[in-house]
Amino acid sequence: MKKKVLVKGPALTQSGYGEHARTVLRALRKFEDNFDIYIEATKWGQTGFLVEDSEERRWIESLLHKTHNFVQNKGVYDVSVQITIPNEWTKIAPFNVGVTAGIETTRISPQWVEKCSVVDKIIVPSFHAKKGFDETSYMKESSISGAPVNVKNETPVEVIHYPVKNIPSEATNLALDFDFNFLTIAQWGPRKNLDNTIRWFVEEFKNEEVGLVVKANTRKNNVADRAICRERLHHLLKPYPDRKCKVYLLHGNMSEPEVHGLYVSPQIKCIVSATHGEGYGLPLFEAAINKLPVVAPNWSGHLDFLCAPKKDKKGKLKNKAHFTKVDYSIAPIQQEAVWDGVLQKDSQWCYPKESSFKSGIRQVYKSYGIRKAEADKLSLHIRKEFSEEKIYERFASAIANDKVSEINVQEIPKISLITSVYDGDEFIRSFLEDVTRQTIFEEKCELILVNPNSPGNEKEVIDEYIAKYPDNIKYYQLEKDPGIYGTWNYAIEVSDGEFITNANLDDRKAINSLERHAKELFSNPDIDLVYADSFIVDKPNETFEKNSSNGRRYNFPDFSFDKLKMTNLPHNNPMWRRSVHHECGYFNAKYRSAGDWEMFLRMASKGSKFKKISGPLGLYYFNPTGVSTNPANFSWKRQEEKEIYETYKDMKVKE
Repeated sequence: MKKKVLVKGPALTQSGYGEHARTVLRALRKFEDNFDIYIEATKWGQTGFLVEDSEERRWIESLLHKTHNFVQNKGVYDVSVQITIPNEWTKIAPFNVGVTAGIETTRISPQWVEKCSVVDKIIVPSFHAKKGFDETSYMKESSISGAPVNVKNETPVEVIHYPVKNIPSEATNLALDFDFNFLTIAQWGPRKNLDNTIRWFVEEFKNEEVGLVVKANTRKNNVADRAICRERLHHLLKPYPDRKCKVYLLHGNMSEPEVHGLYVSPQIKCIVSATHGEGYGLPLFEAAINKLPVVAPNWSGHLDFLCAPKKDKKGKLKNKAHFTKVDYSIAPIQQEAVWDGVLQKDSQWCYPKESSFKSGIRQVYKSYGIRKAEADKLSLHIRKEFSEEKIYERFASAIANDKVSEINVQEIPKISLITSVYDGDEFIRSFLEDVTRQTIFEEKCELILVNPNSPGNEKEVIDEYIAKYPDNIKYYQLEKDPGIYGTWNYAIEVSDGEFITNANLDDRKAINSLERHAKELFSNPDIDLVYADSFIVDKPNETFEKNSSNGRRYNFPDFSFDKLKMTNLPHNNPMWRRSVHHECGYFNAKYRSAGDWEMFLRMASKGSKFKKISGPLGLYYFNPTGVSTNPANFSWKRQEEKEIYETYKDMKVKE
């Protein structure tokens, strides 16, 4: 039985917590065989929202619609996962997980200690963050005896790091003057120590042809914020009018590929940070993945990934720093950094030493080959130990409070895709490319292509794909056209898959659509048919990842027989068991458009169980010349639908 999990967090914001929320969602999605996912999207301070369209964003938005319907129907969750600072944790479900970046200082606040008891498990991204939860204690007067008692967190804290993401790089024209440039990425505020980072760099390299690229903002990436950053930078550089080194301000929204383009730019040689503390340090992590040398304080969350085991002279494994360490002292946080209930006045963090920072960036400049070789080794370690596979499994197991595992694809039975090939010259190549890219196509699928005397020339393209996939694609030619449903019936009779789905020439699928449908059927033996939503597009031959739907979609409800009477819920995106045809017969070939709706009603009336899969998994092309979408056909189409409705409208089934 899947656990109903509510993920509450700023999943659509451009913030560290936004990325943390998306990481949790990706982990749960990876193990959707175990979870029924819902989401409550929150804001994060003054941080802006994601602007780029993507398949992941559309998936998150589909979960928002699903959650709205679930709440309206007074649904109850099994687990909540709350990605935010502990001050905002609440009891929502029988089992609650608090996910937080933790604190960058030496101790958490009394409010956090108190809120820890609200959740059943805490997940943090680093051992530095865990230490704050485990080692903080406060004296408090007992409400029973009045005597002072020592209060500390008793909720278990688990460390789960961020995973390596394989993001393509997109070049950005930086127009840099020199070949050797450092990079720093930070929000302008007390913790990141950006003023000193810039000042110390200029003082070290003021007479040399070296640059520093500063990717920064204060709160948002708008024009007003850019003006503030420019003024700050101008003020910092004013005392150095004759400097030869250059400082470049990079401001504004950047996509992940554009940011990764910075890490792999041949002119960017090293990333630097004079931070007072990090819960993790994502820019440092992503730069290290991309083999960029790192200069940073030898304290805080980033040590988890900037150090790697290495054998000493005696053959013992010891953790060795694979970055240029900056010495520091520990002292109370600045007054301007105090945040009541979060950053304690009596807490401490590190203060990087100016001489050590300057020495560190100088070492990288002078001995770049050595530092780059060290960065190359570190990247290999990170990619192995922080892989998506490992991290997502740890997240999923922690949230399930049990070991989770994916359904082995080898266990899934064979799937037969049935397709009528009629007048499909415009679609056939794109269709075959879309079907054959499915994650389990070669392993588990057969595509049954039936040509009901088509006037088109589809076979030439089909033969190309048969040559590529001789074990997966079968082609049949009929002398007469028995109609769409007669063609489907023929395809079913010549197929031998245990699971069946229709694949229409002008529709498209998410790359994992067949796998998701099949896993859902396989893991729910009492279910006979599964279905999912589809995005609606008006342009032919688009892909699921890049399409013009702009979020427009069929948002079908969870199944009930009464709802099926009102609309064809499985629509263009079903998968069902072959066994239902033994009990319910085949499609009624007399219908020209609504025969699938009638078939599904017949199945449900005889006791077949249906289930909706979360999230859209297909594209529905609103083809102006299609049988069911051509306005010229609406008259007879309505007659078909009326006849079917009259047949089943008064029928009752036990659900």
